[in-house]
Amino acid sequence: MFRILILLIILPLQYVLFSRARRWLKDRHPQNRWQKRALTILFLVFNGALVLVTILRPRLLDPPSWFLFGCVYPFYIWHSSTFLIGLVVAASALAKLPFVVGFWISRRFSFFRRKVEKLRAQESFQRFNASRRVFLRRGMYGLTATSFAGTSYGLLSSRMAHEATSAEFPIPNLHPQLNGLSIALVSDIHSSVFMTKNDMDAYVRGVNDLRADLIVVTGDFVNGLTEEVYPFAESFSNLKAPLGVYGVMGNHDFYAPDPDIVAREVDGCGEKLLRNDKVVIQKGDGKIYLIGIDDVGNPERAAHKMNIATGPTIPLDIPRILLCHRPYFIQQAAEKRMDLVLSGHTHGGQIVFGQFGNILMTPAALTSPYVWGKYRVADTHMYVSRGIGTVGIPVRINCPPEITKILLTRA
Repeated sequence: MFRILILLIILPLQYVLFSRARRWLKDRHPQNRWQKRALTILFLVFNGALVLVTILRPRLLDPPSWFLFGCVYPFYIWHSSTFLIGLVVAASALAKLPFVVGFWISRRFSFFRRKVEKLRAQESFQRFNASRRVFLRRGMYGLTATSFAGTSYGLLSSRMAHEATSAEFPIPNLHPQLNGLSIALVSDIHSSVFMTKNDMDAYVRGVNDLRADLIVVTGDFVNGLTEEVYPFAESFSNLKAPLGVYGVMGNHDFYAPDPDIVAREVDGCGEKLLRNDKVVIQKGDGKIYLIGIDDVGNPERAAHKMNIATGPTIPLDIPRILLCHRPYFIQQAAEKRMDLVLSGHTHGGQIVFGQFGNILMTPAALTSPYVWGKYRVADTHMYVSRGIGTVGIPVRINCPPEITKILLTRA
């Protein structure tokens, strides 16, 4: 049903763009029929591919480079760019609709019709109308160029070097021997055709270079196919940290046809999965509880899984760090007296149009107030990672991949 909905949204937008582009060619180049044929072929190829991909869902795990750069990337660049252009065109049409309707109604009355015809006959109006058309045409040229250039850059930048960031958090009751304990956080890998083993190997080297005491991976190991876990496990088996490597399951791991196989392979590669469970991390005489829960979709289930993970006997004088894929449940974590929550899921917005202070201008902000960085509710701190992978479209704009070194200090 979801795939049909995608087609019902995208295909009408594509038809609107095709009609406008064809009308533009007819007005500007009425004699060049080959341009119209080329335009028709272009729209048929990309939209025929969209229908096939949406219905058949081909499993491209390790395509050759020529196919990736010659077919897959152009497909995503085309549909990402034209979708943005289509949204702008549709929004402008909706904004203009009341005026069009009002103008049509007014022409039903002879008095208004004579006034309009007189106005349109004036030279000043004709000059204004001509300049308006030039402005709109150039604006469409700029929008088209910006959309395709921005999408192409975003696709390439998603495969460029990541950022190694850092964050420090004061933790009450932290034992002196744990003061300065470091945790490497990596999230949202999305092993797929857009996150190959070679890509993951580079990130693994980057995480190991942080030389953290502990490594945590907060879910979305795969993009949605069970077999995507095998290159992930092969690559991430090379993560090394003195106090171990731990992780939790994300929503895309449960989208896989067999999430139990995903969990088994991740756990078997040396990354201990915490599935509504906890473990004591000890360094000398110092201890912290590392708690992890499976991905959930609502606050009640999140609170329930936190209860299962902590159990009734966990002492309150030992710090608690929660691994939770989605950052939405910091309120529930605060009620369970977690000291720190480490999350991902949002990809930092993935496509960010700008930032004003701590406010990110991104579509992701419409679904969550927690997009990227530090947050706090009561005495509970949280860090939300931008992650390293992509979802939906393989594009990042103003939002580079991230691995983070978390430092714990005594409050």
